[in-house]
Amino acid sequence: MAALVACHCRQCNQMSSHLLAATSVAETGLTWTREETLTWYQSSDFAERGFCRACGCNISWRLSDADARDTVSLMAGSFDDQSGLRLEQHIFVDHKPGYYEITDGLPQFPDSD
Repeated sequence: MAALVACHCRQCNQMSSHLLAATSVAETGLTWTREETLTWYQSSDFAERGFCRACGCNISWRLSDADARDTVSLMAGSFDDQSGLRLEQHIFVDHKPGYYEITDGLPQFPDSD
């Protein structure tokens, strides 16, 4: 099973229209099945996001500095089979919108862990 982190920061909220759930994998062990449709863009001072230019799906994010990164975060919604995913924690909960509460009993962190 892949552990998911739910991010409630403003940037993830704007990109996904709600919270964003993602799992991190080692970049060196990752093989993109359709890399020709993957487009990366600079989304902040420190991160870039990847999306499918064929369908517009948000797929991933990673640190912009290639020397500093070793993982890529993959969006849970981009997996065809989501049965092996499980939510493990919430981050940036101090930034979440006020229209919902987090009531699942999982660990919550005000910023990132």
